[in-house]
Amino acid sequence: MAVVFALLAALGYAAASVLQQRAAAEVGDEHSLKIGLLVRLLKRPMWLAGFAADWIAFAFQAAALATGSLLLVQPLLTTGLLFALPIGARWSGRRLRRRDWVAAIVLTVGLGVFLLEGSPNGGKDRASFAAWIPWLAGFGLAAGVCVVIAWRARGTTRALSLALATGLLYGATAALTKSSASLLGDGVVALVTAWEPYMLAGVALVGMVLAQSAFQAGNLEASLPTLTVSEPIIAAMIGVGLFAERLQVHHAWQWIVIGLSVVAMIAGVAILAPAKEPVTAVIAAPEHGESDEQLAAEAAAADPSITPTP
Repeated sequence: MAVVFALLAALGYAAASVLQQRAAAEVGDEHSLKIGLLVRLLKRPMWLAGFAADWIAFAFQAAALATGSLLLVQPLLTTGLLFALPIGARWSGRRLRRRDWVAAIVLTVGLGVFLLEGSPNGGKDRASFAAWIPWLAGFGLAAGVCVVIAWRARGTTRALSLALATGLLYGATAALTKSSASLLGDGVVALVTAWEPYMLAGVALVGMVLAQSAFQAGNLEASLPTLTVSEPIIAAMIGVGLFAERLQVHHAWQWIVIGLSVVAMIAGVAILAPAKEPVTAVIAAPEHGESDEQLAAEAAAADPSITPTP
């Protein structure tokens, strides 16, 4: 059942990513990294549809984590990448290249192998608040560095940095979701009197602002692969470090396979995320007696990469 719920969650998150990215891209950059971005998105039916899909997917994810380990559930969520990228590209009037398809498949398989080769076994559902403090501090610091980089960047670099920051926080929310789901099994009183649900709500809210800002900064190919890879890796680290989940790796060849899967993941992200946003120079039609040569010279002065043609 954990596998079934995780796959349904992956499909829901894929739909949510496509809808939310489409809506966020239409909001001005001046609202990026601000709560005001969410306020404006709440007025857009397309984003609200994506938000609803997000909640449905979250419910399936919580059900999966209630019955399975982080090391099992989170890798399966990466299959959503195979749905979201082609749907998003088609909706935007773009066509994925063959190598994009290959990269998405390699990335998904690589991450799955990395996290599943060791046959993960279950650990515990909760950890003390004191044990959580260094983890939350570390993830918060790393996410802050990513936000600072994004603040000074534009285009793909901005989208990648914000997606990585989102993945760091969403990895933590996955672990907090598992703890909250286990508390709910003990009753509503146990849930509302524990600290995990409130930490989950706070981290998730910040993560949502970062995610929408990442979607706003570029195409889905620029942000979703990084988010998709970083989230389960962070969740796996928490699963091993805090919840005592274990990968049962007993042979040298298994480590070799895991190492190759890491290379596959890096290659997949590098191919899917364009190295540079295309720069398009628009030269207006001649007005007020200006010649084509004058306009071309002005465009070349504004962008040295443009060479005027005679």
